[in-house]
Amino acid sequence: MLIIGAILISVELTLGKLTVIAPQELKQELDQRSGDIQYSIANFGNIPWGRRLSGTLDIANPLEACTELNQTVKSHFVLIKRGNCSFVKKVRQAQNAGYQLAIIEDDKGELNHTITMFDDGTGYGLQIPSIFISKQDGEILTKYLRMPKSNLETEQIQLLIKFDVRKKNNVTALFALNITSEETYKFLREFQPYYQKLKNEQIQYIVMYPLYQIVPNPDKPIEYQNCISYGKYCSRDPDGSGIATGRMVVEEILRQLCIFEQNSEKWLAYMISFRDNCTSAQQYESCSPLVQEEVGINQQKVEKCIRDQQESHSFSIKNETSNYKQHNILENQLYLWQASGVQQLPGIIINQQDYLGQITGANVFLDICYSFTTTPASCGEYIDGQTKQQDSSSNLYLTIGIIIFVMLIFFILLFCVYTRLIQKEFKESSQAQVNEMVTQYIQFYESKDKKSKEAI
Repeated sequence: MLIIGAILISVELTLGKLTVIAPQELKQELDQRSGDIQYSIANFGNIPWGRRLSGTLDIANPLEACTELNQTVKSHFVLIKRGNCSFVKKVRQAQNAGYQLAIIEDDKGELNHTITMFDDGTGYGLQIPSIFISKQDGEILTKYLRMPKSNLETEQIQLLIKFDVRKKNNVTALFALNITSEETYKFLREFQPYYQKLKNEQIQYIVMYPLYQIVPNPDKPIEYQNCISYGKYCSRDPDGSGIATGRMVVEEILRQLCIFEQNSEKWLAYMISFRDNCTSAQQYESCSPLVQEEVGINQQKVEKCIRDQQESHSFSIKNETSNYKQHNILENQLYLWQASGVQQLPGIIINQQDYLGQITGANVFLDICYSFTTTPASCGEYIDGQTKQQDSSSNLYLTIGIIIFVMLIFFILLFCVYTRLIQKEFKESSQAQVNEMVTQYIQFYESKDKKSKEAI
């Protein structure tokens, strides 16, 4: 079920711990400091939430991974130095070299928990996760990686990384959306079939749109083109110097929130059709009713929802009174936006934990599934982060049997066709021979009869 409402959000920082499994001397050195290595997660790539990765570590060559990497030994993870090119480019080089995880070492002091490796706009195709660690931890790993080793294969650093999630019986999923962004609608299209799979599960969905305020409590009758209610609810101008304004966006956000509250499933259908038919903000007001009618939304209920959320307020200047509307549904949105700390749009928060990485319908579906205390049947069967593989031996034998049967039928049909062709050819050949013999026989007797007559 999808609902909207004010919830108390305490978003957990997306930090985790990287554990050194071997060698023992490196593990002991880290234990003397703080034990596990803290890291933050990039907001691009596929993050395997609820699962774990283990593998060996290699050092990047070249160290900053701004050009193609050369693997010295076969490893799963690679340590890369920050600097000289974007995070996305470094991780892409790691992915192209065959690594499963990129570890970026900071080039400045202690790990700053406010640093996030952001997408530079080219990270959508990245499949591997990447993490960010402190310079101090990176130097410890680098020191060991550069030590002379008698056997590179057996003396490698072995790491374990867990992408933990908050698990609950009832999952809360917040979607932060930007109605002027194509990425929002791309995600919703991808997620729609997964929503259908999860519709009977205990999930509370919340939608959130980016809003800001110029004047929290209006006291002057100033009309801002990107706001309603004298600057109380504002959105960014969607087209810069064009004719569209943020006010048009705020008014559409109001409609979408009330549609969401009325019927979540129709809201999804509305959003997808809205993107296809209402391509510019100046069309929103005239286009929205048509889309509502198309997907079966009761427009009167939407309008009533907007009216019911309003409270009239006023202020006076020099004995002149001005009125404005406070929209409780937008007040809720402002609170959610400030409390959530979403770092990207579209953005996802599940069980009050900020989910970074590549936002796709399939990824969010898995993230939600792993956030249940007990994974529901609608998510499929997963064990330790892997899809449960069924015994396929019986299916293999069945497949082989079907192939043999089909081949047998084919050869029987081929034999029958071949036999009929041979019989036909033999019949035609025999008939020709008989006809020739009959002709010769007639000619023989005609010749004999002629000679007899001549003799007489």
